[in-house]
This record gives sequence, C-alpha cells and structure tokens, in this order.
Amino acid sequence: MSPAVALPKDRPEPVDLLLDAVERSDLVDLTHPLVGGLPVWPGHPEFCQTALASLERGDASCYHALSLGEHTGTHFDAPSHFVRGGRSIADAPLGRCFGRMVTISAVDAAPATAVGLDPILDWEARNGRIAAGDAVFFHFGWDRHWDADPAAFLTGWPGLSGAAAEFLVARRARIVGSDCLSIDAFGSLNFPAHLALLGADILIGENFARLGTLPPICSLAALPLPIVDGSGSPLRAIAFVPRSAPSPSSQEP
Repeated sequence: MSPAVALPKDRPEPVDLLLDAVERSDLVDLTHPLVGGLPVWPGHPEFCQTALASLERGDASCYHALSLGEHTGTHFDAPSHFVRGGRSIADAPLGRCFGRMVTISAVDAAPATAVGLDPILDWEARNGRIAAGDAVFFHFGWDRHWDADPAAFLTGWPGLSGAAAEFLVARRARIVGSDCLSIDAFGSLNFPAHLALLGADILIGENFARLGTLPPICSLAALPLPIVDGSGSPLRAIAFVPRSAPSPSSQEP
C-alpha cells in the first residue's frame, strides 16, 4: 500500500470543502416522503410500514417493518432495469452520486408527449453547453399531482423522446431524470429513453420533487441503497443551491 500523501497545511481537507459547500448553500430536499398511499407504478408493490414494537404499547423501543419495491418513491433506475447484463444499483460508482446538476424547464410540455431537443437547446443557448458528467433533470411540474391527486400523477405524464435521450448520451450525462413516474412519456410501449440512457450506463432518476425551485445549475447529492443485483433503489436526493444562484425564473426566456 502506498503511503498517504500529506496535504500542505494551507490546503483544506476534502471534508472541509464539503462542509463549506453545505454552509454556503441552501439545501433543497428533492425527495418525496415515504408514506402509505404514495403513487407507485401499476403492478408494483405498495409502500407499507408496519409497527412491530411501540412505545405507546409499552414496548422497550419502537421499530417498523417496511415493504416496498426497488422503484418506490424518488429513486434511481440502474442499467439492469432494462439492459441484460447491465450494471446493478449496488455496482453504481459512488462518484456518480455527487456533482453538477442541470435543471431544464419543460413545464409547457403537453401531457403524454415526448419532448425533443428544443428545451435542451434552449437551455444551452442561455446557460452554455451541458458538460460531460452533468446530472440533467427535466422539470415538467408533474410533482404537483403527487400529494394533491395521486391518480393524476399515475396517468398522462410527459417524458423524453429517444432523440433527446440520445443527445444526452452524446453529451455524456451521468444521470438523467425528471419529476414524473417515468423518463419515457405515458403510453410508451418501447421505452426509447430508458433503453438509450440505461444502455449507455447512465442512471435514471424518477419521481423527483421540487425541481421547479432550482436554478439552472446547482449541485446534486443522491445516494441509493446498495441492493445486490438491484434494478434500482429509493434514495435521498439533496440539491446544493449556492445562495448567490439565480432564481428559477432565469430558466425562462
């Protein structure tokens, strides 16, 4: 084993840089709470939380049994979700879970439509080229239905076209996601966005919350559970928004 390299005394430790970023940022929770009755893909298991011990019943402690699917709530899809031999969520490199986040407004997309390149190119015209390693998220505004009308959340959502997904593959994004139930639009039968992105070993984020509160560029930390052979995992996703960042309205022309 190579000896540890001593950092210069005036050079901050990496953990100090992280803590400084936390102190200088507004933290935005992009995660929907896990609670009974939350929307799930039709046929997937419902989220269930059962108390096995309770302080109110006189037990020494409180704890619960949980039952849920890999794709419950705010989650990542791993390549193995659609690609035979693809990487499982437990094998996703931890470095993919941290980094720059791009948020593209697509709130004008009609229900059940697959958006093309226009929102991406408009974003790049205002903010510069999407960089290799970016996490690229699309704000459709669909999370407004999550609590207010779960049945509406489960039907008619917009998504990405195959061409848009291939464009982001060419841009070498590390994650692509949205605030909808799927990255493919409602009614898709051949899942072109899933196949393009997961086929390129890009993680997909679905059911994200509060994307509309973010500036065009910030940072993302989102850690999945290391489920062995898992096709995906629920996660806790946090955006780091510098306090000097422009408001979300700057995304609009």
